[in-house]
Amino acid sequence: MGTNILGLMTGSSADGLDLCLVKFTGKGRNPDYEVLFSHEIPYPERFQHCFRNPLELNDAEIAELDSELGIWFANEINKQDLKIDFIASHGQTIKHEPPHFTLQIGDPRYMAETMKCPVIYDFRTADVEQGGQGAPLIPIVDQYLLQQDNSDVLALNIGGIANLTIVPGLHNSAPLLAWDTGPGNSLMDKAVRLFSHDKLSYDEGGNLAAQGKLNHKLLNELFEHEFYQRTPPRSAGQEQFGKTYFQQILKQFYPASDQEFKDLIYTLTVLTAKTITGSINSLSTDYSPASMYVGGGGAFNKTLMHLLRAELPSLNISEMNVEGVNQSNKEAFGFAYLGYLFLNDFTANLPGVTGARKAVTLGKLCKPQRS
Repeated sequence: MGTNILGLMTGSSADGLDLCLVKFTGKGRNPDYEVLFSHEIPYPERFQHCFRNPLELNDAEIAELDSELGIWFANEINKQDLKIDFIASHGQTIKHEPPHFTLQIGDPRYMAETMKCPVIYDFRTADVEQGGQGAPLIPIVDQYLLQQDNSDVLALNIGGIANLTIVPGLHNSAPLLAWDTGPGNSLMDKAVRLFSHDKLSYDEGGNLAAQGKLNHKLLNELFEHEFYQRTPPRSAGQEQFGKTYFQQILKQFYPASDQEFKDLIYTLTVLTAKTITGSINSLSTDYSPASMYVGGGGAFNKTLMHLLRAELPSLNISEMNVEGVNQSNKEAFGFAYLGYLFLNDFTANLPGVTGARKAVTLGKLCKPQRS
């Protein structure tokens, strides 16, 4: 029969909702799966504006948005006319300050009532309660999708923040490792919006960056950020690479012309590339990856991908594309899988990745009330 789980993902880029409906069949941690449906739905302007600078929201606004977002999720899902047994919703991250707390909004109750199916939500809190970072959670999905017998594989996701997973082969006793490398698209996107007076929300294809030149002085100053000195496990968000930090960058270097804006966008693109490659080059000799799969919006940035390939000539770098899972739907697929783990009472965090004291099941269940 199988179980149809709809994974919902909204990332730190705050551009919209990714849906991925997955049918899981079989038992155990590695069930067979079939991707039945994937879709991306852009956020309304109000959500984009609020969620790009979430640290500026007060408690009343957060409560209102929690309800609004849950209703919007339900209405958008309803339009798709899908056969769903469970919804697994990541929600929109508003605050992420481990080991103290993490907050994702998108009230599951309206979804559960409207869709008449249970909603699994709040996937990060249980790990944070064990002293973990509550992130990254997708590495266990990378292991499920990508683990090979004899070779190590890298998985890179470039969303607002960039995160990296090294999945050792089955015959390599070294542990799976994963951590946030630093900014993904977050700083580039902010520079593009400022340059275009909000007409553009990101650098499509990396075209603006391709017209810029590297500002070496600024790049060297950006490398001074304390985040890069931390050893994993580590995670990042708006607290490190959001609006406040971007405003600090503008104080150091405010573009005085279109060309200087393009130089800034290119320099921020180089920063993302070099912090990713620095992380890969810091891997111990226990690992010898030959290939890397790239997902997230950054996979479409040709300038960024060119920089990564130039810095990592020994790696075969390709876009994520494994049996229906691609760079666009991988994280939504991932939360469908995390929902599957929850329903089968499997642990889903990796203590070696998040820093938690122990492995625990992740998520909470919101059931529809009986009518």
